[in-house]
Amino acid sequence: MKISARGHKNQLLISAIIVNYNGKHYVKKCVDSLLASNTRNLEIIVVDNGSSDGSISALEKYREKVNLLKLNENYGPAYARNQGVKVAKGRYIGFLDNDTLVDKDWARTAVKAFEKDEKLGIIQCKLLLNKERNRLDYVGEYLGQNGFLVQKAHAGEIDTKQYDKPVRILAAKSAGMFIRHNVFKKIGGFDEDYFIYVEETDLGWRCWLAGYECRYLPTSIVYHEFGTSTVILGKSKNNYNAKFHGCKNYILTLFKNLSFINLIKILPVHILLWEGLSIYALLKGSFKKFFWINKGIIWNLVNIRDSIKKRSKIQRNRKITDNELHAIVMIKKPFLYFLYKATNKHRVGNAESF
Repeated sequence: MKISARGHKNQLLISAIIVNYNGKHYVKKCVDSLLASNTRNLEIIVVDNGSSDGSISALEKYREKVNLLKLNENYGPAYARNQGVKVAKGRYIGFLDNDTLVDKDWARTAVKAFEKDEKLGIIQCKLLLNKERNRLDYVGEYLGQNGFLVQKAHAGEIDTKQYDKPVRILAAKSAGMFIRHNVFKKIGGFDEDYFIYVEETDLGWRCWLAGYECRYLPTSIVYHEFGTSTVILGKSKNNYNAKFHGCKNYILTLFKNLSFINLIKILPVHILLWEGLSIYALLKGSFKKFFWINKGIIWNLVNIRDSIKKRSKIQRNRKITDNELHAIVMIKKPFLYFLYKATNKHRVGNAESF
């Protein structure tokens, strides 16, 4: 849906990219909320990951308003988002999960922030739970001292405006985030080896290393459903993704982005914690989780040559030291914090998968 660019050299201002997989009922509502927003100069791109639930036919009624890309199978969110960006014309890219609804001024405040600060590369929207809009879903992530992520707000925490100041964060969550189109291309987009989980963390980290900032912007609001991936994929598939891809991608992210000194300090401890979690799973009678975690560790050994190439490129072009970055985005937590996350039922997602 191309609307006049109003002084932006005939370039669309916002490209909203939604990745959909068997989310027919959710994605229609998401598109409707975009169409009802105050966003001007907007194009909507839906990348369908080989859905089999009738999503394609349900989206056909939007054919004049939505650019629909149809993939022949589920390649995962990282690959699908990259495909969406390849056809995007917007100066800024807005990523949304298919189970989100946007506030009417979702994009307007983000554009203002971008245009005030050319070093701002990524924006994290304020994510609220759709069914309980006085409760928080997500407001950005930080790095723990052992390489695991620390979420600033607890999922489900009551929103009392305690997180209503813009702050710098490590990375954003693609359920509701923006990135400059040129920055996305400069840093190489999402790493398609990730398939799912932690791919946004890696993107945000590389954004920082390239000389840009990631920031949480509380005035850009997105409403998010909770637990839809479990409904769509099933509990078993979700557990597999969290343990195998979560472990694999955490290790890969640290390997690629940490400086050499911090790589030596942090990565061995990080891997030992994953091994501890796998042994805990085995003692609890879950051989599958034990196997999935160790499969994730072994994947990194098998693919070490490719990972070294990626790391070399990132480190060669870095614009900020680890000490400078960690002073901004690292939050040290006691070991019991991570132990609790690992051994208790918790949300499975980018910041909470351990």
